[in-house]
Amino acid sequence: MAASPSLRSDLAQKPQRVTALATLPLFWPLNGKRAVVAGGSDAAAWKAELLAACGAEVHVYAPRASLSDVFLDLLARGPAHEHGRLIHHDQAWHVGDFRDAAIAVADCDEQSDAEAFFLAGRSAGVPVNVIDKPAFCAFQFGSIVNRSPVVVAISTDGAAPILAQAIRRRIEALLPPALKHWATVAQAIRDRVNARLKPGSARRAFWERFVDRVFLDAPEEGVETRLMAEVDRLVTRPSAIGRVTIVGAGPGDAELLTLKAVRALQAADVIPDDVLELARREARRVPVTPSAKGRSRDIAALVGEGKRVVRLRSGNPMALAGAVEEIAALEGLGVPVEIVPGVEAAPCRSDVIQVAFRRREVSQPGLRAAH
Repeated sequence: MAASPSLRSDLAQKPQRVTALATLPLFWPLNGKRAVVAGGSDAAAWKAELLAACGAEVHVYAPRASLSDVFLDLLARGPAHEHGRLIHHDQAWHVGDFRDAAIAVADCDEQSDAEAFFLAGRSAGVPVNVIDKPAFCAFQFGSIVNRSPVVVAISTDGAAPILAQAIRRRIEALLPPALKHWATVAQAIRDRVNARLKPGSARRAFWERFVDRVFLDAPEEGVETRLMAEVDRLVTRPSAIGRVTIVGAGPGDAELLTLKAVRALQAADVIPDDVLELARREARRVPVTPSAKGRSRDIAALVGEGKRVVRLRSGNPMALAGAVEEIAALEGLGVPVEIVPGVEAAPCRSDVIQVAFRRREVSQPGLRAAH
């Protein structure tokens, strides 16, 4: 049955959970699967190395005389993955090579060769990528940050590869090398944690504390035992009540939210319906009740169910009379409230900066301004 015009109008006004995507990001397991690589160039060698690093059995089709030094070195060195294989065929590819393949990549100089490879792969039902020829690609490769089993891929839909590389460098700097080891620990204990803790606040609280450790230091010896002891404590002393976090949204620009504010949004069970990309996809979005009294009652009911509710306030919440009243009302109902201050949009005056600097000089006689 078709929706009424009024219902369609209401739906059109609701914010989208996901904004438009140029491509769909996917992560594709290739362990033990057959891959085809045609060509002996450096670019083909990189794709063959990447596929073998995923555990694929990579069949390389190229006359040996056409293999670059990089490709010869790769064949001599072998793949990084224990299950990966590199098998060289001293010949050009043909249609029968696509049989049972999961993926196929080629580096072709001529347009006609690229088209032939693409059509042969499509006829065999194999996804094909011809390097640097988007018209003959069923999928794209992105820039990769490797902390396997944590893998981050960046794509600009082919519009700006240099930008994707710059983003990758920034992410590389943000993610500690120990992340790989922490991810391995998480992989090892995940089934045990999920068996002990039911879906909900207790399980999420455990994984949030786990993430807090990830960015502090490398996992120490015996960490799995200590983590499981923490799970046991959460089982024996569960917390049934949730909490409210009032987040200062600063001047209103999402880029000015603090890291703590973003973390609160990503951990929330309930958020305002105008908060989108920075929140968990699973978070329930609810409209904010105009009445302060009604809003406090609604929030208290959600918290009583063990939900974590995030409220956004412009600027600094503690500087707003309405926010202070709301906090008092919630605390009066026995609801725990956490405040996350926002970035205040204060004007920057050069005379204020100079005075502050001179005061610092007085307190630290050895400090002098460099001109």
